[in-house]
Amino acid sequence: MKSLAKLNVATRPIFELIEPEGERWADYSWPYGWAYSVYRELVDYRQLAHLGLWYNDLPPGKGVTCYLSPIKALPVMKATLRNPAVTIGGATITFPVEMESGSYLEFRSMTDCKLYDPTGRLIADVRPQGAVPALATGENKVAFACEPPVNGVSPRAHVTVITDGNVVGE
Repeated sequence: MKSLAKLNVATRPIFELIEPEGERWADYSWPYGWAYSVYRELVDYRQLAHLGLWYNDLPPGKGVTCYLSPIKALPVMKATLRNPAVTIGGATITFPVEMESGSYLEFRSMTDCKLYDPTGRLIADVRPQGAVPALATGENKVAFACEPPVNGVSPRAHVTVITDGNVVGE
């Protein structure tokens, strides 16, 4: 679940558990049976009876404190992201589009950027604005931003960065 994400309570007091975070499940041990059991689980959020918190990556011999405030079950709502932007190393590229839940962008260059619907159907060619971010040697901070959704839903996006060219780091 999203509970695997690192959370800084001082800067982000609200934490939303929206959907399973399947990418990192294999990084940890779970009491759900064999390794692929977690990948075939479907959660019916209307039937939730309890919430379990797991702590991972704790340094040995160190304590941990978990603060909980009211826990609320809220319905999942569709949202539209407007003008999503990605910043890496101080360079920001903005995509002047409106993306409905489930849609996705594929950026290959300033002249090859496409918006697709949830089924993979091409919606539009997109002309990004700004500079193409470049990765530097070592760690790189990647930031995502967009205009606030009109209906007050917290914006979220899955951003995948794929490198091309010479090997960075090492």
